[in-house]
Amino acid sequence: MRRIIAFAALTLAVPLNATAHVTVSPRVSKPGVQETYTVRVPTEKQVATTSVDLEVPDGVTISRVSDMDGARHEEKRTGDRVVVITWTKEITPRERADFTFVATNPASNTNVTWAIRQHYADGSISNWTPATKITDVSEAAATGAGATQSSPAPESSSIETWLKQYDAAFNAKDLDKLATFYHPDVTIYEGGGVNDGWVDYRDTHLGPELKEFQNLQFGHTNTKVSVLRDGRAAYVTSNYFIKAKMGDREVDSAGLETLVLIKGTDGAWRIRHSHTSAEARTAWPCCRAMPANRNALVPVSTITWAGGRVANHGPSDRVGRRAYSRMAPSPLRTHT
Repeated sequence: MRRIIAFAALTLAVPLNATAHVTVSPRVSKPGVQETYTVRVPTEKQVATTSVDLEVPDGVTISRVSDMDGARHEEKRTGDRVVVITWTKEITPRERADFTFVATNPASNTNVTWAIRQHYADGSISNWTPATKITDVSEAAATGAGATQSSPAPESSSIETWLKQYDAAFNAKDLDKLATFYHPDVTIYEGGGVNDGWVDYRDTHLGPELKEFQNLQFGHTNTKVSVLRDGRAAYVTSNYFIKAKMGDREVDSAGLETLVLIKGTDGAWRIRHSHTSAEARTAWPCCRAMPANRNALVPVSTITWAGGRVANHGPSDRVGRRAYSRMAPSPLRTHT
């Protein structure tokens, strides 16, 4: 499943205008949820940016920080809490870079101010203070647009709550509880492979993975719910992330997910189809030979799809985030 958005941060060589200051998005978010934030840093001076410091506001808890090609980050902590994130990356004049992190918002409505210091090659510093409004009303109402627009429909809110319950069951590795979230005929598209039906998914994919996971952290962010007109079907797009340990290997993955939901006669929502796409990442050491049993659970490296898209089809993700995965029968190329 899982996973944002991409957590990958991209450097973009684009013209900048006079108002292209450092920003943090989204500008509006909900209380108590996990949110994926993007810090956009343009270099407006004639000298390169060398690093960026972000002070984490009180009430905000950092759970994941992403790097980008050619960048690295450091975290300063007070106890277990991240209080400052520093990204180091050269951003030349008239270019910009995006840096991403996942955080849990304060539990109540408030305004969060991000204190950011942008360091330049000549030793100078620019200070920025973009803000995010934490509110339980719709984004349009919070930003003053569409003053007559109502808050999200109750059905959408109930599905968001339902997805949090799913995350809790997943982190608890409770297969019996997870079964209540899936339609018996669910189809799972993940990493180039397909599971057909809950029993197949449970016995050959999800169950073995959960058994292997240790110190599991899994969740969804940037969730968007669309309920169809008859109220009996919906689709959900989100970012997912997963961190765990499998034996001596650390799993740290994220990506995008789409769920198709249908409502049963009992009024409960169930997943009828799941499709995930994991972030591209550097290939891991892998098995150089294809196993004789193509359905075996084996550690595999990065798989390159047609069109140059990269997904991890082994020690990586579940639903695009699995750490051990069944080899798909399609002709894919492994990079060692």
